[in-house]
Amino acid sequence: MGSGTMAAAATENPPITIPNVPHLELSGLNWAIFSLRFQKAMEANHKWGHFDGSSMCPTAVDLDKPTDEEKAMQADWDQNETVVKYLLT
Repeated sequence: MGSGTMAAAATENPPITIPNVPHLELSGLNWAIFSLRFQKAMEANHKWGHFDGSSMCPTAVDLDKPTDEEKAMQADWDQNETVVKYLLT
């Protein structure tokens, strides 16, 4: 891969950073601080839409013949969905 390709890839999918998000205690005792910090971390990484429903799963106009762009959008959304599920666990 040329250096131009690497730079383009780096700007399309920036690395995810998780700033000091504590784990949720089994008792739920720290729910208030956990939920606040988790939401802020997801917002900072442009992933909160997967939790509040504002990032809807894209669908093809013609489900039998999706375009390459629609396939790419679906694959990108699926990857982001996998990331947010991982971060939640």
